[in-house]
Amino acid sequence: MNLPRRNLRYRLWAVATLLFVSLSAVASDPMDDVFSLLDSDGGTRSGSNKVDGYYVVAMGTSSRSSESKGYEEARMGALRQLTEMINGVAMSGSTQASMTYITVSDGGDSHEFSRETFVDVVNTQFQGQLSAAKILKKGKYDGNYFVAMVIAQSDLANIQALRSPAGSQQHNSGNTIIIATDSNNPNITSFGNAPTSVESKGLASMKSGEHKAREQAMHDAIRNAVQQAQGVMLQGKSGMFNDALAMALSTKTEGYVSSYEILDEDIERGSYYVIMMAEVDSGRLLNDVNFYLDILGQPVFSVRSDNEAKTDWITDELERLGFAINDGSGKPTHTFVLKQHQRPVEDHKGAKGIETSLTLSLKDIQNGDILFTVNNVPAKTRIYVQPERRARQVSEHVAFKQMKKKLGPEVIQSLAKRAETGVVYKIVLNNARRTDVDIFKHVLNNGTSGTVETWSWDKKGKTMTLDYRFSGPLSEAFDQSLNEIYSSFKKQGKGRRPHMKKVDNRAAYFDIVRS
Repeated sequence: MNLPRRNLRYRLWAVATLLFVSLSAVASDPMDDVFSLLDSDGGTRSGSNKVDGYYVVAMGTSSRSSESKGYEEARMGALRQLTEMINGVAMSGSTQASMTYITVSDGGDSHEFSRETFVDVVNTQFQGQLSAAKILKKGKYDGNYFVAMVIAQSDLANIQALRSPAGSQQHNSGNTIIIATDSNNPNITSFGNAPTSVESKGLASMKSGEHKAREQAMHDAIRNAVQQAQGVMLQGKSGMFNDALAMALSTKTEGYVSSYEILDEDIERGSYYVIMMAEVDSGRLLNDVNFYLDILGQPVFSVRSDNEAKTDWITDELERLGFAINDGSGKPTHTFVLKQHQRPVEDHKGAKGIETSLTLSLKDIQNGDILFTVNNVPAKTRIYVQPERRARQVSEHVAFKQMKKKLGPEVIQSLAKRAETGVVYKIVLNNARRTDVDIFKHVLNNGTSGTVETWSWDKKGKTMTLDYRFSGPLSEAFDQSLNEIYSSFKKQGKGRRPHMKKVDNRAAYFDIVRS
């Protein structure tokens, strides 16, 4: 039977109607279908309820050992299944992975390096858009990674309501769509400041006891409510910074929920679940999404390492989060410096082994500041196996696995902290008078987003130095204020004016001259 292909809403309705016409009118919930799909190792489920209308849930799974590659393969599997069910068109493609081992001999010593390659080539030429598809849940179950995605009639209606006649834009390549974009950031939709009511479900294992499980399920439900609101706000599930945004906002989720009502809670299949109706502060969430999208899109990273064979994991993780990696065509703004050291150890029984120490630093190239430095836990990398070459390899693998868990959160938190606090720059005025500081302070404090915090006066050298805190490059601050500084001096400088000599990554230098 050929389904009509007039629009995505009709196709979704048609699929759900055909599949569920014989079922009872009992309302279903997408999260319940997730539990069912976990037991059946993925697939698709459809249903309907008062909140979502008709919906389709698809789950992809992966048995890969790599977390990032496992989630990506599972996401692609879920997307393929959604595409096949909603549009009636299969996504063709291939997925392959390989591990290459290289042994390098240097005199009597030999070193073995490994390199993993992962290729997923997919033909996404399909009819219709999956702009309303969003990740409902992802995690690890029974040893496999899984990603569950949902597309619901209510989300389609929400997206349609967010579109403006003049501002709606559709791009027909791939599976992304930009809708009613915010004027400051084309990656998010226009979103009201009023609270948004979201029904969400949280789940937690009973292994830690009922009290702890209930608490964890509450946190999970709140987190899912915020992610649902965030999902409607973003352009679609394939936004380049979606994972980074989720990581950045994860520590603030409870702050976005002003109130909630518990609709149901119980124990099922060894897990505690909570269903709630949460009020999400959309305005605050939108402000933070704008803030993070702005700072995440600015840096371009490069990598320096003692072990060049192990730098790929850094670039892979950064690219997965959406960051730009320096390709040689421009200049990087930040650089990672990775230092590695291995040393022999011995346990209480006299067994010989290897321990690996890693230090990873992120440096702001523009001003030379170190944004963060993290270390692994060397004691947990002690490997006592023979031959020694194998112990070195396994110890190194454990050390990098430790460091990988820290990389994403450290990068995002350090960039956010830097943007929130700003950088203190020096503004040096030569041949100055003490009254000149008033003009500079007034213009910089009122004409830019920065603040003059302190100033010092060298009477002998006639030099005034201002400590100016600004979130961004110093040149950007003067792009905003230099004309106003000149104009103010013309009116109040009593025949004197500033002449800018130089602006670098740390300071700006002016000579005060006569007009």
